[in-house]
Amino acid sequence: MLRRGKILSLILTVGMLSANIYGCSSSNNATEDGVAKITVWTQEGQVVEQEYYKNAIEQFNELYAGEIEASLQMIPRGNGYEYENKINAAATSGSLPDIIAMDGPSVANYADSGIIVPIDEYFTEDKLEDFVPSIITQGTVDGQLYALGASESTVVLFYNKDVLDAAGIQAPTTLEDAWTWKEVYEISKKLKTNDMYGINLDWDLGEGQIYAFAPMIWSNGGELLSEDGKKIDGYLNSDKSIEALEFYQKFAVEGLINLQPLPNDFEEGKSAMYLMGSWEIQTIEESYPDFNYGITYYPKFSETSKVVSPSGDWCFGITSGSENQEAAAKLLEFLTSAEEVEEYCSAISKPPARISVFDTMEEYQDESRKVIKDQVINTAHPRPISTSYPVLSSEFASALQDIRTGVDVKDALAKVVTRFNEDIKRNN
Repeated sequence: MLRRGKILSLILTVGMLSANIYGCSSSNNATEDGVAKITVWTQEGQVVEQEYYKNAIEQFNELYAGEIEASLQMIPRGNGYEYENKINAAATSGSLPDIIAMDGPSVANYADSGIIVPIDEYFTEDKLEDFVPSIITQGTVDGQLYALGASESTVVLFYNKDVLDAAGIQAPTTLEDAWTWKEVYEISKKLKTNDMYGINLDWDLGEGQIYAFAPMIWSNGGELLSEDGKKIDGYLNSDKSIEALEFYQKFAVEGLINLQPLPNDFEEGKSAMYLMGSWEIQTIEESYPDFNYGITYYPKFSETSKVVSPSGDWCFGITSGSENQEAAAKLLEFLTSAEEVEEYCSAISKPPARISVFDTMEEYQDESRKVIKDQVINTAHPRPISTSYPVLSSEFASALQDIRTGVDVKDALAKVVTRFNEDIKRNN
């Protein structure tokens, strides 16, 4: 994942692209003097990420000198959707590159509209067995693999060690002993003072909401959508889903969380615990090196006693506009090889998408990082695959903001159901 961005804005025109997109070819694709020319697009990330991709493409070109020549274009995403809009425009004009990077939830939309093609023939089962299950699920649509990534993401419960020690509270160190949401609620009440909230549950107002909090529903035995991603009534508004979000609401209406926290409230002692992505570790270690903190597992519900953790990250797919799909597959295989996964994830502080790389990355030899490894391998749950996912995500985010202010959970979710049904009908 990544540092969580805003939700994907997949404009309706993408959903209405005609089937003849499969016949389009990109002006970027060519073969020159027997050398296959391929182009890859990715969002312009942090400087370390930019440097990684530049070096990786150089290494690939050296490895396949005289056979394949790859070029890289990094496109700013900003606070809007410049990157996605460029993909949409290229699909419409028939000028797609060979490979595009995309956030996990967009895979179904791009597959459905014909922007990306299946890659099963290039990635057989033996090549995929080392990947964590969630990254395969994320890239699979209607039984076919469309995308593959090098990294994963997860959310853990950070805690102020000094505060918990003073209260005589010991955080769980094994997956089996993970706290329940009821325990987290009781601890939050115990630790709240006039100067400190019990827990920080603040996320961005877009994609971060469904990414971070959908696991509450899954852990309580509920669902967001039907398995095929087409039905929401009876799933998101089921008793189990409503019950989970009613518990989430308790933290807000009882004043256990700050509804308008400042950045780094946790690190500055304004909240005792913090539910946040594992990438927060890098922020703490770089900006608050003396802060005494720990991490433990994403909370579970006692109903199932099952930890379900967020997952999903950027991944790569081969476009229908590529004239050199076999060469593009070689680049995709290179970028997701164990060596490149380790180098990429070490550079940007993300969990690897390959199980074996957890054993070779130095940071995961530290016992304190065991939580991240456990969750990525054993409890990760991708966001649902649906052509109407963008609507689900945005409406879910709006509903959670209403729920935090005390709006009836059933009423808030009813609006999501209505909007989703309107969009899925339009797509069909």
